[in-house]
Amino acid sequence: MDYAHYFTAMSEVLGVDILRWVEIVLTIVLTVLVGYVVAGILTSILKKTSFPVNTGKQIVRVTRYLVYLAGAILIIVFLASDIVGTLVGLGFLGLAIGFGLASVINNFVAGITLMLGKSVVEGDEVKVGFFEGKITKITMTKTVLENTQGEIVYVPNSYFMSNPVSRKKHTEPTSHKHDTENEGVV
Repeated sequence: MDYAHYFTAMSEVLGVDILRWVEIVLTIVLTVLVGYVVAGILTSILKKTSFPVNTGKQIVRVTRYLVYLAGAILIIVFLASDIVGTLVGLGFLGLAIGFGLASVINNFVAGITLMLGKSVVEGDEVKVGFFEGKITKITMTKTVLENTQGEIVYVPNSYFMSNPVSRKKHTEPTSHKHDTENEGVV
């Protein structure tokens, strides 16, 4: 039996383009599959690096969501009858999201830079801008400081990239990448 003829006859009877829906279902399945494969590969790569476990999990989660977003965009394109109008609309949506998430993305990239560069690590006593204290935690978007009064201060990671940072000199080896005896300013 000729399946193309069957689908054409079926779509004429139901008024539905079955091939289009098959493409959409396949796109959903492939998107989920690609998301899991990419997440698995990224997980195995990150296990070999010095990233903290929670940071690696966050990177994998964000990457998986980006794959899902790409799949969702493909589904929207499949559903749209006017491809040009849809792409223009998606472009404006992406622009709006980009402006809305600019500071989050900036802090995310700065967090990765802080973790990879190891210029400051948990346990360091630092002064950045007008914030001063001991680093208790570094996450993807913020660094947590505890000042001498015991107050917890959440400092966006981009603040570390755009302001001078000083940390106390260490007399014993630390986990800093470039630790020297005469160090004082990062």
